[in-house]
Amino acid sequence: MKALLPLARQFYDYLKYSKSPGTAYNYSRNVDTFLRFVNKPLEKITPLDITNWFSSLETSGQKARSIWRYGWALKSFFELMNLPEMSRKTPIVTYQVEEPKWLEEPSTFKVIGRSPVLCSGYDLALRIGELKFLRRNKFNPETGDILVTRLKHKGHANTYTLKLDRWCLEILNRHITLGKIKDEMFPLDVEEYEDLFKSRANSFGFKGYTFQSLRHSRITHIAIHELEQKGVVDELSLAKFAGHLRVETTRLYVHLATKYLAFGRRGYG
Repeated sequence: MKALLPLARQFYDYLKYSKSPGTAYNYSRNVDTFLRFVNKPLEKITPLDITNWFSSLETSGQKARSIWRYGWALKSFFELMNLPEMSRKTPIVTYQVEEPKWLEEPSTFKVIGRSPVLCSGYDLALRIGELKFLRRNKFNPETGDILVTRLKHKGHANTYTLKLDRWCLEILNRHITLGKIKDEMFPLDVEEYEDLFKSRANSFGFKGYTFQSLRHSRITHIAIHELEQKGVVDELSLAKFAGHLRVETTRLYVHLATKYLAFGRRGYG
């Protein structure tokens, strides 16, 4: 990790036991940036320093969602430092939730092709950082059962078994056989998998999509199929599959699916 100021490092050491690695890193980095901005002892920081920092972030082009996250990082930091009043006075900006970027099924399968990492990312609705937890000894090549670890459960149980669809199971079994995989299914750096996805997406004319789009697409596709077949989505089951702790998050994808069907499948990939 890039060097953090001592207080930010203490914050990171605290968060790593209760948050996902990505959240711990981002929150501590946000706090580090704030402390460098104010450049004063902790006890002399005021709420005005926070709003000045937010203004500088906005001027530099930071989006409202990022500033929203910075506010929650500071709140947590001040609580840890036993400054509840500062935590209370830290403003949390509001922002309009952006719809997840996703591709309709034919487009998704074009991008995936025969890639084992892309088929796994899609079929299991993985965040890119969750790829590293897939293990051969936690995978049944006959049934397709595989242990998945979710990164955003914040203290809740975050490992459970999912089942690969047959088409993806065949691709993954071939990957294991030809690649002589012993432990990690996908041992490369996540940046290489992001580059792989973007390269394939761009080759089909899908600009501006990221690996995360596979996850968004998978959840939305399931919602579409359930609406077509049953007229309703089992939100609790879909939330469990996706690893959503709040069903309200899942409803965003149900909204996407409903809108997609209502508008005649136009305008998506």
